[in-house]
Amino acid sequence: MPSNPTPRGEEVLINASPTKEFFIHMLTRDIPLTRAILDLVDNSVDGARRLRLAGNYDGLWVRIEMSAEQFRIVDNCGGIPVDIAKDYAFRFGRPKEAKGTPGSMGQFGVGMKRTFFRLGRHFVVRSTTTNSRFTVDVDVDEWLADTDSRENWHFKFKELEVGLRVKEGDTGTVIEVDRLLANVKDTFALENFKGRLAEELSYAHALTLNSKLAITLNVLQIRHNPQQLLVSKHLKPAFLGKSFSSQVLVGHRGPPVRVKLYAGVAERSLHDGGWYIFCNGRLILRADQTATTVWGERHQMRAYHPDFAFFRGYAYFESDDGGLLPWTTTKTGVDADSPIYKAVQREMIEMTKPVLTFLGNLAKERAADGKQHPLEEAISTAHPMQVQAVTRPSLFTAPLPAPVPTGPRMQRIQYDKPAAEVEKAKQLLNVRSFTAVGERTFDYFMKYEGEEKE
Repeated sequence: MPSNPTPRGEEVLINASPTKEFFIHMLTRDIPLTRAILDLVDNSVDGARRLRLAGNYDGLWVRIEMSAEQFRIVDNCGGIPVDIAKDYAFRFGRPKEAKGTPGSMGQFGVGMKRTFFRLGRHFVVRSTTTNSRFTVDVDVDEWLADTDSRENWHFKFKELEVGLRVKEGDTGTVIEVDRLLANVKDTFALENFKGRLAEELSYAHALTLNSKLAITLNVLQIRHNPQQLLVSKHLKPAFLGKSFSSQVLVGHRGPPVRVKLYAGVAERSLHDGGWYIFCNGRLILRADQTATTVWGERHQMRAYHPDFAFFRGYAYFESDDGGLLPWTTTKTGVDADSPIYKAVQREMIEMTKPVLTFLGNLAKERAADGKQHPLEEAISTAHPMQVQAVTRPSLFTAPLPAPVPTGPRMQRIQYDKPAAEVEKAKQLLNVRSFTAVGERTFDYFMKYEGEEKE
């Protein structure tokens, strides 16, 4: 029997909207807990930027408190304006018309909400600006259960006041999440998790900490190591600053992308050697030693090697439109397909080459154990300098290796003998060093045993 045809002109819709449960699962499944918390700190830093455009955050702070029962983050960084909270801050994704903070770390419109769902089943946001105050209080289970209302994806203000006059020092945001998920409770109870989070805060916000924003984790102050390179009379890092037009990069007008690149040497560390990449002040790639930056045959470069443990490279990408920068949504890596990254990567490779040549020569100098050590001396006499203090374009500068000695090819000889006998040999030979003992005894042997006998 034939089926009834759809009446002409009648619209037939197929429901393709996502369920809330599926959306939350996909939103939170791939982000580590530490990274989710860092997203909330990013929002506080953006608030500090709105307050202090010059970049000095002295007197501003972010305080993180965590236990098995609750997560809490409080700042005095200006608060969230009501219009941003109403139209953008709580939306899932950033609409095109959203006006972000120039140079903002928050770009994708998912960080804050993702963190709430990653942590627990109830959250409260209280925020105060110089002219407004609001509270948002969400029971996640109730929100998930609301499937009937047309506006069931929305949140509501529990409290809202506008037209206020508040001192700047009394502004800020308080975020509390409780009814924590079971795996979050267990993780928060681990001391090594707190240590790992403190370390990631130190790395990710090193530039912000350097600008005197105070960050604490359960009352403990987060410290940081500034980005430094060794400088001496004969050893200087490379620096290149460039600006890229958004018209050229993505085909439409917009703010430029500014890039600063530094390459040189620092204190030897196999773990810390490599390239560091920042986007709008946020570290997204630390000590990279892979083809993601410059290493390996793909780039016609050597793979990272212990000889290169002195190497440090720093790339700083800045733009008022963070969407032009080469970071991933979780800020844990580089978007290698980004047009700006592809353009800058070529510069990074060329800046790395002379530094690796120097370090290769340094390894040979050490192995040869010659009388002259100009490369070793260049490093030992250098002092650390913050990379931001280097402001003029420059090429990497380092001394040349010592000239290869003329004469026959030399070979080093090493052997062990009882210390008392070696000391006696020093006295008999009337010399002061063990090297001289070896040389004299070898000469003696060759004179009486090595020459041809009649």
